Amino acid sequence: MLKSARDARPQNFGMLKQLVKLSVKEAMTPPNGRKVVLRFNSALQPVGDETGVLSSVMGLLRSDYTKFPICERDWRKVRSRDKEMFHFEEDNRGIIKGIIFKMLGRAWKETRNRLYHHCYDLELSLAANIENRPNKITADHWKRFLDYRNGEEIQEKCKKNAENRSKQLYTHTGGLKSLARLGEEESERQGRIVSRGELYLLTHKKTDGSYIHDAARAIGKRIEAIEQGDESSRLLSQNDSLAQALEKECSGRVRGMGLGPTSSQVFGMNSHQLSNGFEREETQRVLLELQAKLAAEKLKRKAVEDEVAAEKTKRQVVENEVAAEKTKR
Repeated sequence: MLKSARDARPQNFGMLKQLVKLSVKEAMTPPNGRKVVLRFNSALQPVGDETGVLSSVMGLLRSDYTKFPICERDWRKVRSRDKEMFHFEEDNRGIIKGIIFKMLGRAWKETRNRLYHHCYDLELSLAANIENRPNKITADHWKRFLDYRNGEEIQEKCKKNAENRSKQLYTHTGGLKSLARLGEEESERQGRIVSRGELYLLTHKKTDGSYIHDAARAIGKRIEAIEQGDESSRLLSQNDSLAQALEKECSGRVRGMGLGPTSSQVFGMNSHQLSNGFEREETQRVLLELQAKLAAEKLKRKAVEDEVAAEKTKRQVVENEVAAEKTKR
């Protein structure tokens, strides 16, 4: 069983197995009382090395169409007790559960799409395509899926999606790791929370430091200029460096944070929440300004101290020269 908790402190450590030794097969084998405890960030997204085990489990589940039938038109209509194989502790309003199910649903849809393009042959008859169906998928389920997938409305939708993907510029270089996991790792490395803008820069550059394309370079330069001119733009808000560089947020999600968080969850659902958010942002902005002023005062004081020390050294040199002259006489 996979277990999740925002601040997991298992009482029975004997039930936990070292992740370096735990295989996905072991994690999936019931009943064993084994638990893989997941860590979640402040946006309730899974982070840490344990997320790799979660992703692998998702990979196995998404291709098991005996548990999650391929013929259903929508993931929300899939009824399976295997959706409930995850145990959620301290789940804030069911958000964590929703994110896990969203991840599983996306994996299910991606595998359906891959199987269609891999197994379906336009030049063969429907009967022949059903005969050549993937293993472990019944003829009835495969036929129902093909009827749905080859429908005029779905074909048009898939065509538009393919066109949109070909125009997509905001891919990142993070590989298999989610943006949430990359952000968490970079924050731990730097000892502070990195901004959405900083994460964009990190995930849109090649290993040699160059940007992946001209559009990414233009956005990256805007982010750098904004953060250099205003340190408070590094704080997560609807007006932070990434928001200013990319302008309007997309409906239903928050860019630069990965799968899961929505605008209402991150930025607040009502004026009271927004007001509190702005107050926190203003407090943080003032704190940053005070820290900057303090640093400037320290530099000024250091400059004065250096000047006094230099003057004292000069005076000592003059006194030494005068003393030397008196000795000669």
